[in-house]
Amino acid sequence: MTAIAALAGCLGAFGIVLIVRDLRPAPPRLDAALARIQPTPMLSAMSGVKATSGTEKLGRWLAEHLARPTGMLAVPRADLALLGHTVERFMLQKLALFLAGLAAPAFATALLTLAGGSMPWTFPALAGSALAVVLAMVPNYGVRSTARQRRRDFRYAFTSYLQLVVLERQAGAALNTALEEPTKITDGWPFQRIHRALSRARHAQQQPWHVLADLGEQINVPDLVDLAHSAQIAGAEGAKMHDVLIAKIGSMRHEASANARAEANARTTAMWVPTSLLMLGFVILIGFPFFSKLLASG
Repeated sequence: MTAIAALAGCLGAFGIVLIVRDLRPAPPRLDAALARIQPTPMLSAMSGVKATSGTEKLGRWLAEHLARPTGMLAVPRADLALLGHTVERFMLQKLALFLAGLAAPAFATALLTLAGGSMPWTFPALAGSALAVVLAMVPNYGVRSTARQRRRDFRYAFTSYLQLVVLERQAGAALNTALEEPTKITDGWPFQRIHRALSRARHAQQQPWHVLADLGEQINVPDLVDLAHSAQIAGAEGAKMHDVLIAKIGSMRHEASANARAEANARTTAMWVPTSLLMLGFVILIGFPFFSKLLASG
């Protein structure tokens, strides 16, 4: 049992070290700065660069060999791209939580043994395996939940951005100017993502709609892709482009309104059960003395 306690302590300490190392603020990296102006993931582009620490090497190895599109090792790449997180960091978080879940029951068993208690040896093995699997899935749910909210915020901001583009076009601005100027009025992250994409298109001599479509595919926002395709079909004619933008603004606002109503209805339905139970408890609390006396007198 001493060996189990030592092993549990080592695994727990290793998991804590990984968590602290991953959460500690790090200095800006060159590949992260380049990733802000490039649409493609930096993993392949930086594969020839030597890692500067063992943690980075481990994260890169996990991302290259263990990341899968589905299952417990699934990597939500579009959500990570939207949040600005790397696959390496995501895999390190999963590994740290997996090791923590694996070591926690063994560590608790060791403490119980030192206190004079006893526990079957199968408990740390079974409980550790189950807890490790559950904790390893926590980053997936956290990333998806956060990305869902940020994606909705991006759609709201993108609707406002298109309205500003229409105003710029009505003021006589050229298409590229009308697309770039609204991104400079705020430091909000949706406008900054669009600004970086348009800046990349300008430096690379590309059509702005191409990079907007790439951005939409990268962060899984279909509205960007649909708008880019519609704009390419409309061409450079001002009247057609104006109609495309107005139609897209209307459709996005209608979709946002429908989603808001659906969410409100879902929350109302979810509140029906606790509200009904609360009212039932209130009725029982008020009526119990009366019925108690009535039954006692009968």
